[in-house]
Amino acid sequence: MKDNDEISKDDCTKLATKICDDIYKPAYNFKTTIFLCGAGKSQKDKMRFKIENALKNSWQYLFRYDFIYAEDIFDELLYSSKTKDLLSLEGLLAESVDAIVLIPESPGSFAELGAFANDEKLRKKLICIIDNKYKKDKSFINQGPLKLVKEANSMGLIFVDSNDIGNVIDKLTTSLNIMKRISTKKGDKISLLQLDNFLLPSIFLLEPVAKETLLNMVASATQDEGNAFQTTTAALTSLTKKRLVESTISGYKLTTLGVKNFLKFRRTSSRIKKQTETIEVDNLRLEILNLKNRKRRLAL
Repeated sequence: MKDNDEISKDDCTKLATKICDDIYKPAYNFKTTIFLCGAGKSQKDKMRFKIENALKNSWQYLFRYDFIYAEDIFDELLYSSKTKDLLSLEGLLAESVDAIVLIPESPGSFAELGAFANDEKLRKKLICIIDNKYKKDKSFINQGPLKLVKEANSMGLIFVDSNDIGNVIDKLTTSLNIMKRISTKKGDKISLLQLDNFLLPSIFLLEPVAKETLLNMVASATQDEGNAFQTTTAALTSLTKKRLVESTISGYKLTTLGVKNFLKFRRTSSRIKKQTETIEVDNLRLEILNLKNRKRRLAL
């Protein structure tokens, strides 16, 4: 059998393109991509936790929204890189998401509000959820960053009763629907924020797969060879912490949970029939088996 690390860069580019076009984009590009910011996930008394939990229990969560969390990827990237800081990632956010939903309720989230509101591109994508009791406060937050957000985005401020989560969700989904229609998110390449959703099918199809192969595929998919190592490492670390991926002697593999997570894509898009999706995956698997076992060139 041909070793995983012998897959050429040219074949990696072909595979990355095929996975992007036939698996990733049909399942995820139609979704509204949301960067959710607020208090830490462990703080269950905060509004961020309540909103996230309510959305996860709604049918819209699986079919319409793709949530991205700073804790899942940014922390890994910042820890592994000496050249990046949080502010340098603002441009990446502006290109990669349809909306940034921010609930200012912790020191970290107030810092994010100031940084994002100060960026012209990002403030247009901001949706800030504010407790009604602070609506009329003559505070720096209201007169500064929130005023900038309101001027840049008419739906950027949502004042709510924090005890009425149902009404919060209704107002938020209305704003998100509008934001999706006017979105400036770039969908021609995969960004760092979407690497998880690209790596899951890549590992599923190639497992066990060497890291070098994944590096080459990520470099092609993101069109960023220079940062491929750190972005791939950060994404793999994130997936491992979520118990979706495991590193073995022979290469990276999906866990049982990882397989279940990946296969959800077959149920996310109403635009493509399940049979078509299944055929695309099976055909690509056959191509990869021929490449590994029979040393045939990819016919992609």
